[in-house]
Amino acid sequence: MAAMLAAVAHETEPVVTLTHLLHLCRDEHRVLWERSGDPHSAGVVMALVSKVADKLPPPGTATVLEPSVREALVAALEQADGIPPVLIARALAGLIDERYGHTFAPWFRRRSPYQPAVGDPVPLDTPDLRQVTAMRSTSPPWRLAHRLDETRHVRLAGEWVVQFRVVFDYSLFDILSGAVNADTVIATCHPNRDLREFNLTGGTSDRTFPVRPREAGRQRTEIDHLIEQATGAGASIVVLPELSVTEVLAEGLHEWVRRPDGPRVLVAGSYHQQTPVDDASSRRRNTAIAWVRGHDYPLTHDKYSPADRPVVEDIQPDGWPELRVYVTADGWHLTLAICRDLLNPQAVNALSEAGANLVLVPAMSETLMPFGGPVAHLVGTRQALVAVANNPGEWADEAHGVSGRPARALFGHPGLGQQSRLVQTPDPGPGVALLTVRSAAITWLPRTRPTRMPPAAAPRSSSPTPGSRPPWLAALERRTHIPGAHPSGSGETVQLRPAAVLVLLTGGPSGPGVLLPERAADLTDYPSQLVFPGGAVDACDSGPVAAALREAHEEIGLDPHSVELIGLMEPMALPRSGFLVYPVLAWSTDPVLTGSVNHAEVTALHHVPLLNFADWGALGDVSRFHGSTPAVDGAEPASLGRMTAAVMDQLRGILSHTKSTGGRS
Repeated sequence: MAAMLAAVAHETEPVVTLTHLLHLCRDEHRVLWERSGDPHSAGVVMALVSKVADKLPPPGTATVLEPSVREALVAALEQADGIPPVLIARALAGLIDERYGHTFAPWFRRRSPYQPAVGDPVPLDTPDLRQVTAMRSTSPPWRLAHRLDETRHVRLAGEWVVQFRVVFDYSLFDILSGAVNADTVIATCHPNRDLREFNLTGGTSDRTFPVRPREAGRQRTEIDHLIEQATGAGASIVVLPELSVTEVLAEGLHEWVRRPDGPRVLVAGSYHQQTPVDDASSRRRNTAIAWVRGHDYPLTHDKYSPADRPVVEDIQPDGWPELRVYVTADGWHLTLAICRDLLNPQAVNALSEAGANLVLVPAMSETLMPFGGPVAHLVGTRQALVAVANNPGEWADEAHGVSGRPARALFGHPGLGQQSRLVQTPDPGPGVALLTVRSAAITWLPRTRPTRMPPAAAPRSSSPTPGSRPPWLAALERRTHIPGAHPSGSGETVQLRPAAVLVLLTGGPSGPGVLLPERAADLTDYPSQLVFPGGAVDACDSGPVAAALREAHEEIGLDPHSVELIGLMEPMALPRSGFLVYPVLAWSTDPVLTGSVNHAEVTALHHVPLLNFADWGALGDVSRFHGSTPAVDGAEPASLGRMTAAVMDQLRGILSHTKSTGGRS
């Protein structure tokens, strides 16, 4: 006690004095627990601390402990009057945290990279989740795990800093500020279908090193397209799977964060490498690499938990594994992990104790089920956002063929009811999984064809290339009309506001289909439903066609020059909303999305077959076509909006009649 009083009397750094007080709380934790609820003791402590509070400057106004403040702290600790000093120390620690908490980050930052020993202070930064997500989280982490030997912003390091080399890195403190906000979308990209796309030097039974993509050039093309698809959907943080790249390929992906339309953070998977230890020996590693916009050097993490099934990974981890935590100005603690690293209970505890709340994980596993518990632990204790990118989509053994299709991704989010959620897909092919931070909505986007810029679509009066237009378009043209500058009508006054939707038809092996956006679940109008892109006809629009094309560009990034106008269908009145909606019929062999999907409104794009797969002339009810909309994580498929279903019924009726009459209308 005498040593602590002497230290408090001379120390000017608030975080150091706070550490001394917390050490007493840790040493006398039994007394603290027993007496902290005593009303008499609480009253005496409150009176003493109130006197000290009068001597302290207002929050955020001072950076050092002045002599008068230090004297007041010592006097309070010496005037216990039968009250255990640890009770006073605990209250003073909270007071210093409140008044001088703004000085803690600069103190840690000056010591970056900061590697604490047992008993040293570690930062407990927390972002304001109310500004990040509209979902109700369980509770701020400092309330969830508020122990008597820590304050809101500082914790004493425990034995976990001996089990792992924990490093707090402030090199991205300002660079990554604002990387996570309400509009952030986190994407995981999945480039491979099965193990045949990898070189497995030892197969699935012998020790294997290195594991790498069989065709590096093809893999780079696939990854580039998936990143483009992810960023086109609004993703600013992208995670690639474990062993999906080579070292050269991972380094080449740096260019993505230099692009203005690229992600802000790109975890470029992981790769096997052999690094020299000395002149006579080398070490086999599995290294994850991440690129950050505005930062020239990669973030790295070496795997310390080798796989033993279904591939026996022949790597040689360091004896003292490192956990590096990248601290940002707005309270995010970014960390990388590789697959089985997240199944190590001691590692998960260390990540939680270090305040990890943005955890990005490349993985290569035949199942993600065991990862649910560790992810839920990080979400529950630190309100963390977690993204696990798994690969490939299908696992097989050499003797029995396909053994299973694992989940493609696993996300953790404070707003999820179970705190973590698997992303299952019916097809093992490449694709992108998306997590919208604001709503916790999860979406799977199957791989699309590469975006290209075709020539502008010809007007209806031009002569299309023979064979480029399907014959059923003629029937639709006969049942629609060419619009003028304004909606057609009889001249009578209509008390409904004109609106327009774009009904974009595309071709396919099963006949015509319709491109339908799926609305976000948190919208007031048509939540989680498939509806045509569209909206009200504004004053800037020349008519319903212009309005439909403008809205489609704003909602899904559609290039209007990539579609051919067919005509207007009869308008539909929506009395409840006060709109008279004109369906604008258009056609495209390959619609081009040159802009970004507005992820505040649209969670996914779906190609919905207009007619039955087996016989495209047969009619079916709306529910028959729900199966064409892939469900995510076992969720119910999206349903069609009422007006959308009515328009599709009309189109099916026209085409069915045309089919039955041999093309005569």
